[in-house]
Amino acid sequence: MAQIHKIDGVKNLRDMGGYVNSEGATLAHGRLFRSGHFADLTEETAAQVDTLGITTAIDFRSTSETDRQPAPNLKNWQPRYFANPIGGNAAAWVRELYDSLSKTEFPAKELRDQFILAFETIPIANAAGLKRMFDILIDEHNTGAAVFHCTAGKDRTGIAGALIMTTLDMPEDAIFEDFLMTNDAVDLDATSAHYAELMSERAGIAIKPKDVHPLVGVEPDFLKAAFGVMTKDYGSVDNYLTAAMGLTPDRRRALKSRFLTGS
Repeated sequence: MAQIHKIDGVKNLRDMGGYVNSEGATLAHGRLFRSGHFADLTEETAAQVDTLGITTAIDFRSTSETDRQPAPNLKNWQPRYFANPIGGNAAAWVRELYDSLSKTEFPAKELRDQFILAFETIPIANAAGLKRMFDILIDEHNTGAAVFHCTAGKDRTGIAGALIMTTLDMPEDAIFEDFLMTNDAVDLDATSAHYAELMSERAGIAIKPKDVHPLVGVEPDFLKAAFGVMTKDYGSVDNYLTAAMGLTPDRRRALKSRFLTGS
């Protein structure tokens, strides 16, 4: 079972280890992590992250995101850092949503639809960035653990994690379990209630916590949308991994040898 790490200054941080693939091999603990951004770390909390043994960090955030929240330069944790921007998030639309709250009813359906669209867009429009992640993990990450992250660690990072687990031959239920663990890591109900209260005050109308869930957490339909577009454009997710990600049998074995243990 994957393990959630509660460290101040980073959200949705978890060790993906513990899942067993179709060949009986286990994704080893302490080798692969996923998370939100690390911009809010202090030297004290960076020291806690350092105990996890993370030596490689892959950052999916755009230039505008990193300008607002730069990657930290701290003495207590100094991973090899890879800026690997992946677009397709719903951030720009969400900003427009905030600007329009005082003029319109809360567009709950449109918000959810926007996240579905993001999950349909990312795998195709940003295939090069996702491929670059695999290239880093296979060719440039050596010892220690690796972490990949975006801002919230749920959308771009969620797709990336699902692709990695698919390449490692993890069963579908494990892939969705890991994807949905975001909802536990961020305390979906409590955080949604918090955002709904803030947005209700701004809009002057009552906004239901469930209506803001897509801003905070994830749904199975999000990942299904991503897998669906891969299948539509490439015939199958496996074909997508081969053709778009460059994951030949040799490169898949290389990824497995780096992160799996036992058989």
